[in-house]
Amino acid sequence: MPRSLKILIALLFAVISVTCCYFVFSGGANFWSRQFGNANEDLLKNETTYYASQGYRIGQFLKNNNPDRKILLLSEPDFMQNESIKQLAYAMIEGYGSNNVTLDTIAVPPGYGDMQIPLYMSMKAEDFDRVLDRYPDTDFVISMVGLPPDLENLNALRNENSPKLLLLGLPSGPLPQLSELIRDGQIVAVVISNPAARYDVPAPKDRNAAFDLRYVLVSKENLEEYRRQVDN
Repeated sequence: MPRSLKILIALLFAVISVTCCYFVFSGGANFWSRQFGNANEDLLKNETTYYASQGYRIGQFLKNNNPDRKILLLSEPDFMQNESIKQLAYAMIEGYGSNNVTLDTIAVPPGYGDMQIPLYMSMKAEDFDRVLDRYPDTDFVISMVGLPPDLENLNALRNENSPKLLLLGLPSGPLPQLSELIRDGQIVAVVISNPAARYDVPAPKDRNAAFDLRYVLVSKENLEEYRRQVDN
């Protein structure tokens, strides 16, 4: 399939995703307004609490299964201006119980910056691998930007000695063979939306309770239960 057609298809997925998020967010805003009045700042704090709970659960998951390891958290290039991403990183360190966590980014490939194409659609395997090569002692890589479309070229999946991968805040769009990658242990876990997610309640203070209302952590142990959601 020509790359231009792939980009067009991916853009359609992105538009659909943004539209769905708009309606979800609008529904939450309407609920919040009915309950507490017009308080956009409180709503944003509420959504940040939910979003950050992903980091806490991933941190706990790794702490329980692989404590005292080196972790690389991959983020969007503008993470310093994004409070939600910063709060997620802090929550992950809290959940893991260690500050042995490095935060880095994948640079937008030349020629794509002005096209406003999401990073997960424009990056290539070599862009992803280039970042990992800077951290040869890393044990786990937690990607907040998904994986590149050309998975077949990704050294992080082809090399047995590469760090293990986890995905959270999974971007919209198809990710081929995701179930197989989880089943084979090449991807340790992914965070997906809870099929019964609640968007009409304030976020609980307890991070695990907030996570359970919005998300599900899928690993090899519970893959079959959520396989349809993972593949979609």
